Amino acid sequence: MTNSLLHSQRFAHLSDVHLPPEFHIPPHAMLGKRGLSVMSWRRRRARFYRRETADAVVTDLAGFAPDIIADTGDLTNFGLPKEFANGAAWLQKMPAPTVVVPGNHDAMSWGARSQALAAWSRWSAPHINDFPFVRQVGHLAIIGVCSAIASPPFMACGRVGTGQLERLQRVLEATRDSCRIVLIHHPVIPGMVAWRKSLLGWRRVAEVLQSAGAELVLHGHAHCAATHTVPGTTIPLIGSPSASLRSEKEESEAGWNAFTIANERDYWRIELTRRRITAEGTFQDAGCICWLRPKPVVPDNIPARLPRHDGLRLGLRAGNSRMEAVTNA
Repeated sequence: MTNSLLHSQRFAHLSDVHLPPEFHIPPHAMLGKRGLSVMSWRRRRARFYRRETADAVVTDLAGFAPDIIADTGDLTNFGLPKEFANGAAWLQKMPAPTVVVPGNHDAMSWGARSQALAAWSRWSAPHINDFPFVRQVGHLAIIGVCSAIASPPFMACGRVGTGQLERLQRVLEATRDSCRIVLIHHPVIPGMVAWRKSLLGWRRVAEVLQSAGAELVLHGHAHCAATHTVPGTTIPLIGSPSASLRSEKEESEAGWNAFTIANERDYWRIELTRRRITAEGTFQDAGCICWLRPKPVVPDNIPARLPRHDGLRLGLRAGNSRMEAVTNA
């Protein structure tokens, strides 16, 4: 039967948790840009980004029973080692296997990104040269891209280097028979955030996505629920609000994205339900969207499927990119 339903999976997307620091920040750690960020936190942001809100998001998310959770970065505020340890503890408590890419706050200063990746290697890639990485979960290929860089004061921009873009092209081509879900912190589109916070060279990223294809691109950074398409393509570009922010703006109120993806004969059926916290602290659906994404034709010279190792965690190689199969347990 044409287009008969074969299998479906669930995954959750959240971002920008900005876990509040629960420790004293020494004066020597507040030099330069980090000092400005600490001042901003103490003067304003600490009132709106709350741990109890983030915990409520995770509780609501657990009820969805996802097969995997995608976190698009900014677990921290200042990119300090103790924050990376707190982030690891947070990830360990997630109700399903989790994949994370770092955000600009996780790369607040030179060397911070390397510390973050070392602390979160169980959920991400251990080194920048291991990006993009792949987690294959059933028919989903979760592809992590790193846009986090150390930027000057008053800047929060991102960039994806040439080497990573070349590897991304190969990874997208090698996973054509899977539902390819790309995770990146900065939105791959102009005008969504101020230039100083934007993805520098976004056109190059969009061109790779246009050339090799993808079924979804997920991001954070803008702290609002957003639905666009990658410029020049029909690929849905989906933003998540901060998982800890209490806001008077509905699109910025804390929440997360619930996805159900059905593997049908000729296309992927992708259903998105927005979840948003209410003033009373409960959660409600805040809109639903469905896409039918045609499956690409797999060329004869491309392997039909990545090696499958159900029940194992296995490091693989495809070009220079790190691929792993993970279980749903």
